[in-house]
Amino acid sequence: MTGASREIPSIGRLASAWLFIGFMSFVTGCEYVRPTMNAPLVQYDADYGYRSTNLPPSKTGSTDGLFIVSSFSGGGARASALSYGVLRELARTPIRWDGVDKRLVDELNIINALSGGSFTAAYYALYGDRIFHDFEYRFLRKDWESELRSRIFRSPSNWLRLWSPYFGRTHVFSELLDEALFDGHTFGDLVAQRRRPMVFIHASDMATLSRFEFNQRQFDLLCSDLSQLPISVATASSAALPLVLSPISMTNYAGQCGYIPPAVLQEEKATAWGRQRANELRSYLDPKKRPYIHLLDGGLSDNIGMRAVLENTAYVGDLESTFQSLGAKKIRKLVYLMVSAETTPDPDQYMFNEIPGLMRVSRALVDIPINRYSTDTAELMRQAVSQWRRELRQRPPGTDGIFAPDADIYFINASLSEVADLEEQAHLMNIPTNLALTDEELDHLLLAASRLLRNDKEFQRLLRDLEADAAAPSASK
Repeated sequence: MTGASREIPSIGRLASAWLFIGFMSFVTGCEYVRPTMNAPLVQYDADYGYRSTNLPPSKTGSTDGLFIVSSFSGGGARASALSYGVLRELARTPIRWDGVDKRLVDELNIINALSGGSFTAAYYALYGDRIFHDFEYRFLRKDWESELRSRIFRSPSNWLRLWSPYFGRTHVFSELLDEALFDGHTFGDLVAQRRRPMVFIHASDMATLSRFEFNQRQFDLLCSDLSQLPISVATASSAALPLVLSPISMTNYAGQCGYIPPAVLQEEKATAWGRQRANELRSYLDPKKRPYIHLLDGGLSDNIGMRAVLENTAYVGDLESTFQSLGAKKIRKLVYLMVSAETTPDPDQYMFNEIPGLMRVSRALVDIPINRYSTDTAELMRQAVSQWRRELRQRPPGTDGIFAPDADIYFINASLSEVADLEEQAHLMNIPTNLALTDEELDHLLLAASRLLRNDKEFQRLLRDLEADAAAPSASK
């Protein structure tokens, strides 16, 4: 009896000690796990950092004369695979441009990418042709969802970190991407390569419901140095789907680096889109009202990536001014290539007289606005291209500007909505929006990407015009 009475207090003390350790771990976790994702910019310099003017054209790489602007949509690994398949098909397409034999992918100048499409775009910008050798096994054929779950649920250190209100699941995902895909590289490494394409990775600003771009021009507004930011942080932010992943926050250092807002930011805009975009950008200049910028999945503000083209043109003023701000010269062929892995609603899920559950409702809250928004944006983009083409043709003879006198514009739509076989289209669109594909799903998507590009009438027109230009005596001038 005496021995038992001595044992009970010792067990109680041990339990109390563990409770104290757990409590202190909780407190210190909340207090000290507070990552600062972005670094301050010491001094503003209009020529510094990851911006298009620091990625010059080249004879063997992308030129200004044939200027391809692509968009890689959201849609999980389905979008990653479709955009990769289109990239691979561009690499398999030989052309002759300005007297140089090359591939069509070599003329890819800009990629607007978000969510699932951002992984493909960032990897290609970082590693170039290496993507065609190792991206499938490093990313597309891996189960990233299982990897992330394992990191969260099997790591006691992550349990403690996730107690912090400043640290979330997307931070863990970013660390996983940094180690297993992007190898610790930053945007500064992209600048050092001095080669195109320029990749604009998009996230969504929770406060303004607007597009947030990972380029130095956007980070100038925050007085922040994008060059120090890991690429993994941008891609994880762009893929931070609500409820599945948490937001990632950027610190606003505005007013600390001597940044002088450009005149275009203060000018009165002619259109509602231009005014809205200017207001969104100006909001970052007040760090008292906006000390932190909270970012979610880029698909919430523009799931196909082409809205950026429309908004930026409205913000800058016109097509000519847009490409002047990018530093482009003498564009002869401007190509917009839209790669969209959109999904489609499945009516079979709503055949029963049951109130849809929380998961189905939550998914609908995300999918409904994204799908409706994407359809409208695609149609607006098509109309804008037709208008810009007319404006180029109606220019007075001898007009000097960014575009050559014989300039033309092409709009190529390599999207799942363009799959001719409706049964195949439904099958492709119903591949789950997650980060885990089966080998069969991946192979099906890659084949579809190749067919979509090859069967597009504007793509075929572009190839015919390029062939005609190469055969003309003045083609190399």
